[in-house]
Amino acid sequence: MSISTNARRPAGVVLGALGMLGFSGTLVATRVAVSDFTALEITCARIVMAGMLGAGFLLVTGRWVPPPRRFALPIAITGLGLAVGYPFFLALALETVPAVHGAVVTGLAPAATAVIAVLRTGERPVLPFWIACFVGFCAVLYFAYDAGGGHLSLADGWLFAGMLSLAIAYVEGARASRELGGSVTLSWAMLFLAPIAAIALVLGAGEVDVNAVAAASWVSLAYLGIVSMFFASVLWYRGLAIGGIARVGQINLLLPLAALGWAALFLGEQITTTAVACAVIVLAAMIICLKTRS
Repeated sequence: MSISTNARRPAGVVLGALGMLGFSGTLVATRVAVSDFTALEITCARIVMAGMLGAGFLLVTGRWVPPPRRFALPIAITGLGLAVGYPFFLALALETVPAVHGAVVTGLAPAATAVIAVLRTGERPVLPFWIACFVGFCAVLYFAYDAGGGHLSLADGWLFAGMLSLAIAYVEGARASRELGGSVTLSWAMLFLAPIAAIALVLGAGEVDVNAVAAASWVSLAYLGIVSMFFASVLWYRGLAIGGIARVGQINLLLPLAALGWAALFLGEQITTTAVACAVIVLAAMIICLKTRS
């Protein structure tokens, strides 16, 4: 392995960690927003906000020329997974389960990301990586089962669908980011979807009583579109591109830990002993994953 590659790996981890912190507030913000907005409204609003930021970025940086046609499918898949599938399924689930429960189940995304990365990019992590990944998967799965009172619900199905959408978007977005850059890839993904989302948002806007919407819901919606959907995604994709999709993807194992903190701080949700024990196991698994070589 070259020196330049070794030098870039820590940078990828740092960028991925910053992106993860931005994502970690998604569960709490969505839980607040669903009290005043529907899943479709939240999804469309996130796309429109991110699309506007993407357009501004492309104009300022002079990257307005559309990317080559070979990137059309990866960019489209990235947008559909990241901006449509994940937020829509997440909002549906968080209408009935707390943010902590959602954070735990979506913690399975790193394992799914690693598997899809192997299938799509040819990355071949060594055995210790897979063992640690499996341990983290089991810990997260048990936590979700325990938090659900000994069973899995329809909300868990929505969360699983969102997790799979997110994993596919991560891999396809990272592949395109290696040549286009994370900011360009994300910007074009949002721009492709923004016109449709804007039309859907306008058509459904008449059903929203603006005066009845709480200030916390507006703030949460803004966070979802500006921070979670755009800025955190830019950092995350850049980290995946230069640090390795399967390896850096494991940083998202820390997302349940961060989301637990935000949920306790802003929503007053209880952190149980099981949550703490699972968090320690997941953290150890992530450290092992980050130290392994492909």
